[in-house]
Parts: sequence; structure tokens; C-alpha cells
Amino acid sequence: MVYSTYSVLFLTIYFSFVITLILVCFVLPDSHPLSHFVNTSLPKYLLRPFSPYLRSKIYNVYDYIVNKPNPIMQIIYVAIVTSAYYTMIKYGYPLIDETNTNRYPNRNVHIPSYHKNLGYIVFALCYYTFYLSSFTSAGNLTAETVPTYSNYSYDNVLYVSRICKTTKFVKVPRSKYDRTTERQIPRFDHFCVWINNAVGEENYRFFGLFIGVHMGMLGYGFWASLMCIRWVCERDSLWSSKYYSVSGGEPIDANWKVVLKYLGYHELPLCGLVILAGAMGFVMAGFVAFHLYIAARGMTTNEFFKWRDVKAWHARAKKRYENAKPEERGPKFDISKAEYEMVGVERDVGCVSVGSSEALNDDADAKDDDEVDENLVQDPGPLPKNIYDRGIWENLGEVIWPRSLREKKVGQGGGQSGENAASSTKKKKTKKKKKKS
Repeated sequence: MVYSTYSVLFLTIYFSFVITLILVCFVLPDSHPLSHFVNTSLPKYLLRPFSPYLRSKIYNVYDYIVNKPNPIMQIIYVAIVTSAYYTMIKYGYPLIDETNTNRYPNRNVHIPSYHKNLGYIVFALCYYTFYLSSFTSAGNLTAETVPTYSNYSYDNVLYVSRICKTTKFVKVPRSKYDRTTERQIPRFDHFCVWINNAVGEENYRFFGLFIGVHMGMLGYGFWASLMCIRWVCERDSLWSSKYYSVSGGEPIDANWKVVLKYLGYHELPLCGLVILAGAMGFVMAGFVAFHLYIAARGMTTNEFFKWRDVKAWHARAKKRYENAKPEERGPKFDISKAEYEMVGVERDVGCVSVGSSEALNDDADAKDDDEVDENLVQDPGPLPKNIYDRGIWENLGEVIWPRSLREKKVGQGGGQSGENAASSTKKKKTKKKKKKS
């Protein structure tokens, strides 16, 4: 009974953690109280009993694991996948063999023996896609490789022509400086701690294959381990047996609660496999669905969160304009004249979280001092469109066949070379100085 109570407690905590992870990572904005609690309040509360010295050490360890290139999460991944497959070989495969013998001629459960060989193939695919996504470069933007990756136009919303303050060369459209790997990544998506690699233009396809294969593996493992447990129930007649309590008393008829307690005690490894594969399969399915959605819409993870901030800015600006008096209203905001990104503060994007909320660039509100009075409230106009969304099939084609790897690059010249961008940026700065004077 005590064993069962601990099992129920563990399952409750486990599924609560999974649901919270899904909400914080994929559903709730950074400003939501739950996100703020998980990302800020909870860590501070947990570290409160420790001395300042120990707290700083714990923060350093956390910073190393999450924000520095290291193989820790890769080792954990290998340990989880290997131990799960070992559990299936040791406890599941003998049960598959039992369903293929003549010892139980009247059985209703039959798991074909070829699933054992199929399991090896799935296991090998997991490791192969893990290797591809871990060791394939996302691309590396340098002053010399700008022409190779400059295949998109500036949208004046998320990207404008300017020099990156960190790398000191042109900020190519859809690129971002990744502080974890300390590189400028073309079509940056996020940094994934599980593969210890940045995900960008040249390896996003392998990352997609990696998560897709693992979603299939988890679904397949859930089904296979569940079928093994179903066979145990049939072989041992668990649903027609009588059960006795350890404290004595009358026999108890079989029901869900009693059978689950029995399985939890006698078939714990397989039950654990069902729970792990089921819960993580649900999370992975959501992750795959998210990446399919943004890929089909011509976005990266980095751009998805930026667009969310732009939409929030647009809603606030629209409301501010509608609430303004007629004499306080200025002309419509012309996004084609933007000199700064609408989103002014870069955030770090990881596979399970994003950095602090970005601030919308104040310079995006008024662009031409000669034409617009700073005291007037501008009409933001319609919500800007994502110019990188070229339709589902072309968007997916750019993932499978990146522009930078094509022999004849599509859209070459859409961006600017480093020298041209630098000169245009200097001209804009000179123009602003003349206006101020």
C-alpha cells in the first residue's frame, strides 16, 4: 500500500511537471504569472536557504549547463535512450517471444517477432539523427561568407540593414548572433542543449528529422510496452483473478485500481517505460507540431517569438491611436522608412525556453523628424506581413534544401553586401545628425 501511494505521488508530480513544461514553453507568454514563477520566482525561492557563495556556484553551474557549449545534456540523452531500450530488451522482448510460442494456444494478444528487429532499426535511427543534428553546422556567418548567406530581403520589421555591434559586419536578414556558440548563425532558429548545437539554416532539416524520428520512437515504444503489459494481464488472468490484501480480509475482485497496483509491483520497468514514452511522446508531438507550423508559415523559432512581440506592440499602438484625441493623431506609420528593427532587444532562444521579454524599439514609433511631430500619436496601420512566408511548399522546400546550399542561390542579392550595408548605415546616421543640428 505504501509502495502504491508513492507510485501515485510520483505520477502526479511527473505529469504536473510535463503539463507545466508544455504551458511555459509553448503556450503562455513570458509575462504570464506561471512563466514568471517558473523562470524567476521558483529558482530564487529554492536557492534562498543557501549562502551567497553557494548560490553563486549553483548559478554558475546552471549557466554552464544551459548557456555554454557542453556535452552534459547529450550524455543524459544517451543514458535515457540507451536505458529505455535496454529495459525493452530485458523485460519486453521475452514477452514478445512468449506470444509467438505454442505454450499459449488460446491467446488473444500476439506481437509479431519482427518487432524485435524493427526495434533495433528504430534505435539505430535515433542515434543516427542525433549524430547528424549534433555534428552538422548550422552555418557560420563571417565577413567573408556574407554573400553566401545573404539570400533574403530586409523586411524592416524584424530585420533592417545595419552592422552587428558584436561581429562588426553586416547583419544578414534572418540571422542572429548566438551567444552560446559565439557565432552569427544564418536563419537562426534556436540553440538546443540536447544536441549541444545551434539550429540554423544548414542543419534545421536534420533537427526536424531528429525530433520527428524521436516522436515516432516514443509512440512506437509506448505501443510495444503497452502490448507487453496487455499480454501479462492475459497470461496471468489478472482481470478474472481474486486479490488479497496484505492485511488479510475477504478477497477483492479485479478492478483498474487493483490491477494497476499489481502491475506496478510486478512489472515496474515496463510500467515505467509506458509512462515515460507516453508523457514524453505527448511533449514531443507538441514540439514537432510547433516546428511544422512555423516552418510552413516561413518562420523560425526566433522569429515566432519576435512576431508575437510585434503583434503585442501593434495592438498597444492601435489602442493608443484610437484613444487619442483628433488633434493628437499623427500620420500613418510608414514601415518602409524604418531604420531600426521593430523588436529592439535580442533575446536568447533555447529548445525549452526563451530569454527575457524583448522591448519594442522606441525608434520604431517615429522615423522622420521633418514630417512627424514626436508629440503626435501615429496610426500603426495594418499589422505588418511576414515577407518570408512564400507558401507552405516553398517554405518547407527552403528547410529541406537551404538557399545557401543551392548551386544557383535563390534570391541572391536580396540582402546587401557588408560594404553596401555599412555605407547605407553610415548615411542614415549622418542624416540623423544633420536633422538634430
